[in-house]
Amino acid sequence: MAGWQYKEVMQYAERQCVMGLVTDCLRTNDMELPKKCVINLLKLQNAMERENKILEDNVASLTRLLDGHHIPHVVVKGQTLAALYPKPRLRIPGDIDFYVSEKDMEKVMKVIQEAWDIKIKQEKKEVQPRHLPFKYNNSTFEMHFKLALFPLPRHQRYLDELVDDVSTRTTVNVGGTAIPVLQPTLNVFYTFIHLYHHLRKEGVALRQLCDVVIMLDKLHDSIDTQLLKQMLDAIGYRKAFGAFGCIFVDKLGLDEQKFPVSIGKSERKWGKKILDDILLHGNWGKYEREHLDKKTSVKRSLHTGRLLFARYAKYLMLTPADNVAFFTRYLPKLMIGSIKKNLRRK
Repeated sequence: MAGWQYKEVMQYAERQCVMGLVTDCLRTNDMELPKKCVINLLKLQNAMERENKILEDNVASLTRLLDGHHIPHVVVKGQTLAALYPKPRLRIPGDIDFYVSEKDMEKVMKVIQEAWDIKIKQEKKEVQPRHLPFKYNNSTFEMHFKLALFPLPRHQRYLDELVDDVSTRTTVNVGGTAIPVLQPTLNVFYTFIHLYHHLRKEGVALRQLCDVVIMLDKLHDSIDTQLLKQMLDAIGYRKAFGAFGCIFVDKLGLDEQKFPVSIGKSERKWGKKILDDILLHGNWGKYEREHLDKKTSVKRSLHTGRLLFARYAKYLMLTPADNVAFFTRYLPKLMIGSIKKNLRRK
């Protein structure tokens, strides 16, 4: 591989947040590279491994702290999914997301602030309706009291009740520590919801798809296929899951026997549309908005609003009940919350 080819490949891998997977692929397949490219590759891998080690330590610290105060919690995504990869520390690192019941939120905030000597800023729910972010030891944490937001109340209740049920929890080994996580079936269900919601809102990268693929592959024997189908049907997401499934199977190499939902012509049409979207716009749709960097905050806000509207309209018929409710229920609340936030600032 020539130097310019390596550079293009890595630029594209960065857009899709799969730099660790790509560098590992180049190394394990003995790709011949110019010396400067080899040095760059090793630097990237070393940096990722260091960042992931910090995250692993911080996840372990969080669990030890909350377990010590007998506070039920689960860690989602991030290092708990990285643990399923053949080389966990080559998954692009991100935030540490964890969930606690809303009734325990004040206690958790007090425990963390006192133990770690930090301040967690709390905003009104109409502004920050599902999680509170904070930083500690070079990592960003997001404390969730809602793992996802649905415009339809019945869908919101359904997920909240599943997540709050402590019987739906297990543990995964992260850096030698047993970290509480959702059981495999519910974990796949939630991780897909997170993936799909971000696709509609701003876009996703191949990394998020790889996470679901690795779960379906490694946790296959522990996933209750019929229960997963019931969960998807309960919120009207089975067709959307099937659309992603054709990408998982046709493009990312998942064994079709390990995908729990049938994939038809309709799902493949949607899958192509989704994949084109992902490949064009990159992680969180960043490359759909890169031209806005020099625009005023008002213009950026208007453009973001138009994109949000357009993306929900684009996937309207993939999850019709949910998407229609977004326009009729959620969007008005979002606008009111934004107006109130701006008024308080003035």
